[in-house]
Amino acid sequence: MAINGRPAWQSCVAVGAAATAGYALLPAAGLIRAVAYALVGGLCLAIVVRAVAHYRPRQPATWHTFIAGLTVWLVSTVINRVTGAPGWSRTADLLELAGYPLICWALAGLIRGRARAHDRTAWIDAGLVATSLWLLYWVFVLGDDVAAGGTPWTGKVLAVVIAGGDIALFVLGSLLVTTPGARTVSYRLLLTALVLTAVGDILVIVVPDPRFDLTGSVDAIALLANTLVAAAALHPSMRRLTVPLRRPPAFVRPRLFLLTAIVLLAPAVGLYQGATGRAGQDWLATGITSVILFLLVAVRMAGLVRRIESQAERLTLLARQDALTGLANRRQWDERLAEAVTEQTFTGQSLFVALVDLDNFKAFNDAYGHQAGDELLATAAAAWRAHVRDGDLLARYGGEEFGLLFTGCTAAEATGVLERLLAATPSGQTFSAGLARWDVRESPEGLLHRADELLYASKHAGRARITTEPLLPAAAS
Repeated sequence: MAINGRPAWQSCVAVGAAATAGYALLPAAGLIRAVAYALVGGLCLAIVVRAVAHYRPRQPATWHTFIAGLTVWLVSTVINRVTGAPGWSRTADLLELAGYPLICWALAGLIRGRARAHDRTAWIDAGLVATSLWLLYWVFVLGDDVAAGGTPWTGKVLAVVIAGGDIALFVLGSLLVTTPGARTVSYRLLLTALVLTAVGDILVIVVPDPRFDLTGSVDAIALLANTLVAAAALHPSMRRLTVPLRRPPAFVRPRLFLLTAIVLLAPAVGLYQGATGRAGQDWLATGITSVILFLLVAVRMAGLVRRIESQAERLTLLARQDALTGLANRRQWDERLAEAVTEQTFTGQSLFVALVDLDNFKAFNDAYGHQAGDELLATAAAAWRAHVRDGDLLARYGGEEFGLLFTGCTAAEATGVLERLLAATPSGQTFSAGLARWDVRESPEGLLHRADELLYASKHAGRARITTEPLLPAAAS
């Protein structure tokens, strides 16, 4: 969408900023300011509705919920600016409170759309952020007003609920920042609007003194936030706000920095209060916050340890398993062979090693392609695995060559297993094999060398056979 050759979202920001500046210059009292606020805010919402209909994002309900929440806030502000009657003021307060769950629900929908899967650690981090922010709100914003005797209870409740709503917005905003989605222009505009909304609410709570009228400043901030929401909806990238990235960026360092700052807030507040002579004033809030933060960090660390252990197990498996066939790889084969040789030295049990090589594998690859060759290796491994005895090892030795390690069996039993493997080889293919028995003195390398010589004896004798010592075919096709 464009206006006079200029992107519509840029025009929206320029016109909205000008309208906000003009609104700030209007007389502080009178109906004209309320009308101007309603017109500018209503126009921004109408733009959002039009943009959603034009771009048709994947989750239009998320934008519609944003519209509903902003509309409720707009009506609440207009009522307050038009009349100060108690009944209308209570209605405006209720509308203001109703806007928070709508905006939070929209943000939650946005986060769910951008995330590939449920991220438990992200919600724990959100709990850390919420707990620390609540302590800051209580100590520097709410504590004195709530404890003051002259403040009506309705005013106290309203301040606490608004603070809770702002904290929820901050928490969801932090989740939005760490959610693996595209960092588009629409995304940045929307985040900036959320920050401005929270700043306006903080000003209302921090400066309740009627001698300092911040109504115009707060309204201007709200209008600018609405303008940015409209601009975010007008940018074409609004379609990708609820689409996860194929390769999400990592947020390890930013998240670590955020968590470190959050965890240090409670002791920092305690030190500040001690330095200013207020150490005993908010001890209960500081103590409860510290306990909650400690528990959340403990849960976070437990999850991190579990993840590291799981990843370590997967890496160990990948390091010892052949990716194509799922069999043990050369590393695991070498380790198990060395262990078996050492063990058999003390037990005196028999130990056999067989090397198996698929016949004419290169010709098969040339005729049917490498993908078919890989499929043959995988299906052969699956078929052979069913005939290997418990305790024996079948491994991919390299290329189309496989190794079998037999312990505690006779030569006839080892040969029988190889014969069953030869019969089970898929796609009408065959293999040549050499079977060598450990002589108790030689090294694992020497044993493998003899098995390899027997394998090549099978090849030279016509393939599709198993050769054992003394270099005589033990089985043939």
